[in-house]
Amino acid sequence: MSREFIRAVEQKCILRSGIDMASGEMIYELHTGQLLGSWDARISVIPKYDDWIVDKNGTPQRHACEPYLMVEASVHKVMLGHNVYGGPTNFLESCRYLVNLIVKLLEVDLPIADVWTVHRVDVAHVYRLSKPACKQFFDTMQLVSFPRRQKKASKYDMAVHFPGKTTTVKFYHKGSEFQAHEPNRLRSFFRHMFRHIYGEDDNNFERVERKIKALQRLADNRLRVEVGINSPKLNYDFDKDPQVHELTDAYLEALHDKEIERILREGKQGMETVRTTDAVCTRLQNKYGRTAGNRLYGFWQSMCTAGSDKTGDRYTKPTFYRNRKLLEDAGVSWIGSDIVIVANDSLIHDFTPQRVDRRFCFSPARNRPEYQVSRDLMRLAA
Repeated sequence: MSREFIRAVEQKCILRSGIDMASGEMIYELHTGQLLGSWDARISVIPKYDDWIVDKNGTPQRHACEPYLMVEASVHKVMLGHNVYGGPTNFLESCRYLVNLIVKLLEVDLPIADVWTVHRVDVAHVYRLSKPACKQFFDTMQLVSFPRRQKKASKYDMAVHFPGKTTTVKFYHKGSEFQAHEPNRLRSFFRHMFRHIYGEDDNNFERVERKIKALQRLADNRLRVEVGINSPKLNYDFDKDPQVHELTDAYLEALHDKEIERILREGKQGMETVRTTDAVCTRLQNKYGRTAGNRLYGFWQSMCTAGSDKTGDRYTKPTFYRNRKLLEDAGVSWIGSDIVIVANDSLIHDFTPQRVDRRFCFSPARNRPEYQVSRDLMRLAA
């Protein structure tokens, strides 16, 4: 793109901040900086005049290049105004929607979305778990150890993430994140929407609060599992920065599943995971025989009661990793087991954050008015 074109886009980003001049409230926002986090609802459009190039010593260095645009946004939030439910499931169509929207907002011609290069993708799955069940899930996460990554807590009570160079894995209670970031922003969102629908109606305030409370109730019963796929991983798999049309939904879903399996050591997709005492003992004996099965059953008990780190100290490294691999191959999990750490009436005794679980949310939310949100209505209100 020419420098004149990029400067024109940059200027339009500044002018099109989406402020209602009558009320001073923010309707939508395009800005030329990076987003603050996955909860940020803005669209970032950053003009770039340089890029990272690896020199002959293997060191990345910034070098001037032809101008280009870097776009970042939560397409889910751009479409619906929130990301509690109803997110897009087709990557190509999502990118087309985002690029077409930017073209409309900035009133410029941009290349079609299919040929844009991809530098990061977040793939998120949501599971229907009550708030107490989510709390129990994060309690059991204290036993999880990831060999090559450091587990880090978040600023929410029920959240943990595993940052890495190629991917970042996040588990968090959606209700806690929603309560921390969304109500104030959505009040402005819904205020404009209802003003457009009903005019200056005295009942609009009640409608706004009812809408937010409904979304909060829904979010309180959701566990969100997110895998952020970073540029080094895409470069490794495609030998370049892939274009939008080259990233298939099957590739993204398979990568999500693989990363979650690595974190939780849950066994392969399609094999029913067991974690209760009797079921684990039976599975191990059937698969490996009575003697080897009983030996692995003792190893499994240690993983349940002491966790990965302490169990690793009790065994030599080759034995520990071999035994753990045998448990994985048998579809045996020590997360949320029914012995000692988690009581027999555990709310998550049969839960695994993978698509095979019955709590996986893949169908639309119930057809109730308080759950229906339209970003297009908000733009009309502006």
